[in-house]
Order: sequence, then C-alpha cells, then structure tokens
Amino acid sequence: MVDLENPGGGEIESRAFEHPGEEQLTTERFEFHGNGSDYFRIWIVNMLFTILTLGIYSAWAKVRSKRYFYGNTELAGDHFDYLASPIAILKGRLIAVAALLAYSFSGYISLAAGWIALALLLALIPLAVVQSRRFNSSNSAWRGVRFGFDGGHMQAYPPHLFWPALGVATLGLAMPFAWFKSNQFQFNHYRFGTTRSASTATTRGFYVIGVSLVIALVAVIALYLLYLFATAMLTRMIGFESSQAAANLEAALVIFPSLLFAYATLWAFYQAMFYKLVFNNIEIGGNRLRNSIYSLNYVWLIVSNTFLIIVTLGFFYPWAAVRRARYLLSNISLEARDLDSFAAGEFDHASAQGEEFGEAFDLGLGL
Repeated sequence: MVDLENPGGGEIESRAFEHPGEEQLTTERFEFHGNGSDYFRIWIVNMLFTILTLGIYSAWAKVRSKRYFYGNTELAGDHFDYLASPIAILKGRLIAVAALLAYSFSGYISLAAGWIALALLLALIPLAVVQSRRFNSSNSAWRGVRFGFDGGHMQAYPPHLFWPALGVATLGLAMPFAWFKSNQFQFNHYRFGTTRSASTATTRGFYVIGVSLVIALVAVIALYLLYLFATAMLTRMIGFESSQAAANLEAALVIFPSLLFAYATLWAFYQAMFYKLVFNNIEIGGNRLRNSIYSLNYVWLIVSNTFLIIVTLGFFYPWAAVRRARYLLSNISLEARDLDSFAAGEFDHASAQGEEFGEAFDLGLGL
C-alpha cells in the first residue's frame, strides 16, 4: 500500500564521515513532523474566514499556514520559526491589488495609458521580487538566527526582465541561461545571520534541464497526435461521424483530463530536476545542502496529488501539501562542519548588529 503522506520518500540518515585531507563532516537530515489531519483543521478555518472577510483574512491565513510548516520542520534537533506579522503581509497585498487595479482600469482611459501602465507594472516586478525575498527571509529563523536577503533592486533587473525577455526572443534557446542568472542572483544573496550563501550550479546544468524538458514535451505532443490519428482511423473504419454531443463528451472525459495530466507531469518533472540541481549546489559557511529527489517519485507525487484534489473537490489539498513537504524535506540534508558552533556564532553576530527587516511585501517567494 502506498503511504499517502510519504510516497516513495527515502530517508537520509544522520551520520558523520571524513574526507581525506578534510575536517570531519556531519550529515544532518531535515525532518517534517506535520500531518494532513492537523493541517486540515488550520486550512478549513483559513478558508472559511477568508471567504467571510472577502479575502482580508488571507494574510492571517498565510501566517498560520507558514508557522505550521516552519514549526514542524526540524534540522539537527531544532525547529524553524516564521515571524512575520499578518498586518505587514496585508499591507503588501493591498499595494499589489492597487497596482493591478490601476493597470486594469488604465485600458479604459486610452490604449496609450494601458501600454504605459503595463510597462510600469513590468518595471516594478524586479523590485517586488527583491522586497518579497527580503521580507520572507528576514522573517524566517532557525535557532534564534534570522535569514536575510541582500540582493539590490537594480541588480534584480537583468535576471528578472532582460534575460527572460531574451529567452522569449530566442524562442527558448536562451531561457536556461535566464534560469541560471536568476538562480545566481537569488542564492548568492541569501544569508544566515551574517554569513552569505553561494550557488555553485553551472549553466550546463540548466541547459540539461531545458533539453530534457523539450524532449519530454515532444514526447507528450507525439502521444497526443498519435491519439488523434488513432481516433480518426477508428472513426473512418466504422463509418461513424461523431455528433457535437459525442465530441463534447470526449473532450470532457478524455482530452481535458489528458492535457491536465500531461501538464502536471511536465511541471513535476521540471521541478524535480530544478530542485536537484539547485539544492545540490548551495553552500553557506562551509556547510553544503544535498538533495536526493528522484524525478519519477516526485512526478507520481504531484500527479496523484492533483488527481486526489480534483476528485475530492479540493478537500484533499491539506494532505497534498503535507505529502509534498514531507517528501521534499526527507530528501534534503545538510553536510555540516561543526553546525552547533556555526549557529551559535551567527546568533552572537546577529544579536550584536540587529536585523534590517524587509518591507511589508510578500509574493510567496523565498528559499
């Protein structure tokens, strides 16, 4: 029987080992202790109050959910903390809603106003990304030490506007390079206390992901064309011309579910490869993250979650979120060099210097 909250998730045992010529390393595994039933009670209350308050409670819902997942995530015997204020998140969301409303109504003024508003909105995206990462990281902590993000606003424009635009202009050929630049910007500017992280991922790794994704997409398209060809041949052989009702039934029962399944599969495949590349190449203060995600296991997880959410009309979502968190965290470990001393030192530095908080803006982005 498949464990609905840990499908195929391998465990990474804590262990100590030595490399010739290097100091001793200890592998610490992440653990997630939450369960779907507990999170369901939080989720259903969040949904009810968000609906009753016309979305205003969503900021409090966000904090309650994050505190549940952070509080149930353990590393080396200590849990993570999420310290954000719901009021700060609500302010950020009101700013985002105001910007989107201004863009929506600008088109009614004139075509030129609509284009100007679109340009301004695009120009604000890198700024919003930086503020969101600052906010989320500065409100995340482990052993009393906060994380942080030091990326500059002007530094964010190339990886979030120029390189993605070049990727689109080259019909996707430059998109893996855009992913690489975005990854570099993000993980070379995170920090734990006063120690900055670094990414050692290479451009080649992102192009491997890009090529693999194209091959998978071509395979999906080929299978769909084969299905259309087989359907046409069968119709011709039996001399049956399908009515509009039959065509609609086929679309509802075969085509739409197949496309949804294909999308979920491709997205999961991309995420699995992306997570493995990124989290196998992050270092901070001599400590290295390691990831053992298997693409097929993760694809099964996402596809089965999607199916169960649909057939339960969304009520399986809390269990799906817990399954995903448990699988991802059970496959991430930290190769640490004297982690206790490192964390204690960071606590001392952070306490002495104080913490510069990110502004009130949250896009759900973060480490």
